[in-house]
This record gives sequence, structure tokens and C-alpha cells, in this order.
Amino acid sequence: MKSGFATVSHAPVSLQQLADFYAAWDDFFVNGNPHDFTADPQTQAGYFSPDDAETARGAVAQDLKEYFQHWPWSPLPPTLRSLTQAYYESIFQLAGQILEGLQANSHASLWQRLTMPLSDCLSRSETMLRILRYPPLQGDEPENAIRAGAHEDINLITLLPVANTPGLEIRPDGEDWQAIDAPRGSIIVNIGDMLQELTQGALPSTPHRVVNPTGHDRSIARITAPLFCHPYSDMVLSDRYTAGRYLRERLQEINPANLRPV
Repeated sequence: MKSGFATVSHAPVSLQQLADFYAAWDDFFVNGNPHDFTADPQTQAGYFSPDDAETARGAVAQDLKEYFQHWPWSPLPPTLRSLTQAYYESIFQLAGQILEGLQANSHASLWQRLTMPLSDCLSRSETMLRILRYPPLQGDEPENAIRAGAHEDINLITLLPVANTPGLEIRPDGEDWQAIDAPRGSIIVNIGDMLQELTQGALPSTPHRVVNPTGHDRSIARITAPLFCHPYSDMVLSDRYTAGRYLRERLQEINPANLRPV
């Protein structure tokens, strides 16, 4: 695997379901009460305002985004509960199938540390749905600030339904930035740092970013809802890390000081 990215063309969520999901959450961010759900540093669940958004490792400027993080055990706005839980269930089931297929179609030597099938390592209680909103650009953004600075994901794999507007770019090892132009209705899957650590780099966690739009798209909010698939926190990734230790270390690096877990 060269890029660490792939596309699933037959998503378990229809285009209409996804459009309804995006519209409902966009309305919540704009007209709802997101600050009533401000995230707690220890659980990391809830709303992160644009002022509390993460900053990619090595970046100077904070990302231009706001988001809501949800686990199966964490609160949701009542009007969005059933819609979001149904979405989570559909994408989570797909995640298990992808991990099963990934192990079945790769060399057994990659999985020597595992004590169970890779798909069984997927923790429902630790797998997080993030509803992301990149607000329209106003023209007064900080210098060098983009919607999501260059980064790699922390987890095993990420499932990313195609957003309502473009902007995602990847940079495979030694290559230039490349725009991702996945079909509407598909799901982008990428390898995260934990899987890279587990396979000693055989499966790469590739840098990616979301660039600022031009033209008419500058006035449109970009919405997407990735599922960050995490293993159980005590899973041993390498001689250096368990999954839990790896996650805490990374959150200390990218979260603003008031939202770093102790």
C-alpha cells in the first residue's frame, strides 16, 4: 500500500441520508445551542468551538473548524440523537468489515503482535464520531490558517464520507500534494498512526489536509463526519506504546491547553 488511502464505493448510508445528516448538524452548529455541550477535557466528548479547535503538529495557525465529538456513551442534542446513532451504527459495522478484509488480504507477518483478529480489536466504546464543520471564509482568517493543517490520524483507520464540498488533499511519501476527488456517496478510508505503529510502517499513515476553497465555495460551510476507529486502550501496538498511551500523547500535542486530558 503506497498512499494509505482507499475508497469504498458502496456506502451503507445513502446520498439522501447523508445530505439530511449534514443539513441537520449544520443547523445545530449555526442555530442550535452547541456551547451547552462544550467538550470536557477528560472525556473529549462534545463541542469544540473554532477557538478550541486543534492545531496540527508543527503548524503555527489553528485549524479553521468547529466540531462535535461523540462516542456511544456520550450525550447528543436530543433532536439529533436518533439520526446520529443510526449513522454511527452503519459506519461502525462497515469499519469492522474493512479491518477483517485488510487482515485477510495482507501478509500474516504484519499481525504477529495480535492476540485476536484485527476486527475484534476494534472498540465500540472508544471509536469516535466527529461531526466537522468548516465555516465559510470571511477574509480575515489568520495568515497561513487553513481548514485542517497537514496531519496524520491517530487511530487504526478513519472512515470519511465525502464532504459536501472539495478540499481534501493527501501527500504520499516523497510526492506532492494531491487532491482527492472521490465520487459522491463513497467513503474514503485511510490508515492511522496506530496501525502504522502496529505494522512497523508497512501500512503507512499518510499526511493529509483540508485546504481553503476558492470562488463560490468560500461562502459555503464544509460538513463531513469521519469515524475514527480506535482499538481497546490496552492494546499493545509496539514495544513503545499501548493504544491508550499513544492517544494521550498525541492529544497533549494537538489540543489547546484547556482541553488536554490529564
